[in-house]
Amino acid sequence: MKKITILCPAFNEEAGIQSFLSVLDSTLEPLSANYLFHVVILNDGSTDKTAMAVSQYDAKNLSITLCNFTRNFGKEAAIYAGLERYSSDAYIVMDTDLQHPPSLIPQMLEYWDQGFKVVESVKSARGKESLLYKLFSTAFYRGLSLLSSLELENHSDYKLLDNEIAEHINKLPEKQRFFRGLVEWLGFPSVQIPFTVPEREGDSSSWSALGLFKYSIHNIVSFTSAPLHLVTLIGFLMLIISSIIGSVSLYQWVIGVAVTGFTTVILLLLFIGSILMISLGLIGLYLAKIYDEIKARPTYLVQNEINYPLKQRNQEESP
Repeated sequence: MKKITILCPAFNEEAGIQSFLSVLDSTLEPLSANYLFHVVILNDGSTDKTAMAVSQYDAKNLSITLCNFTRNFGKEAAIYAGLERYSSDAYIVMDTDLQHPPSLIPQMLEYWDQGFKVVESVKSARGKESLLYKLFSTAFYRGLSLLSSLELENHSDYKLLDNEIAEHINKLPEKQRFFRGLVEWLGFPSVQIPFTVPEREGDSSSWSALGLFKYSIHNIVSFTSAPLHLVTLIGFLMLIISSIIGSVSLYQWVIGVAVTGFTTVILLLLFIGSILMISLGLIGLYLAKIYDEIKARPTYLVQNEINYPLKQRNQEESP
């Protein structure tokens, strides 16, 4: 049978992870005759009882591996760890809060059997989100599209990847990754499945506004150097503006017209100073990116790994 590994990054998902596993278990039951399912819970440094909740769940149709990290390394590192550590014919990456509906998996597998190496779940409706979050999300994706030509609006991490795609991703040397962007960057033909984002299972998302902002900046810097070229463009614009103002001031001096007040000078100094500081900040972002990459520290560290094979579970349930 074809082996399907389902990679599930989890951070403080104690409240809903058993419900997720139960829904996943029942969804995969009709498919278990043709596929061997292996669920990997990538416990990304959870501080609650996520690991205990996973260990107490009794699976019926799938084997489960609990991979505990030493600390929180982030979702991107967790996805990379799953693709790197576990061999499989295909991988499905999904969240454990049931906002990635397991009911799409049969259709994903059907497309994969037809020969598609990438099957993407795309949000047709984003579900319940604040207006600020929607505006920020739209601005990020359109900005990323403008600067890097990556069209990722309404995309999600909920994807099926053939083993060939996983191997290509694993070969990329960069340490700080953007999973959605890397899959799109590879350029393999894909098929999309639209879905409506349901309500989140359990507590609210662990992402903070600051965390999302930093994540967005990291992803933009990872895929385009356009902001650096923007600094050069701004420099040329400032040169043109300065030349015009300088020419006007020189002409007024020649004809003997005195320039009164310092308001214009002060505003120009503040404007130019702000532009310089922003430019230095952009350059600093890329230098920090280079610094992080050349350190070459591991993307993640595994504390321990616990396997709950299906056969073992069934034997424990038998009298």
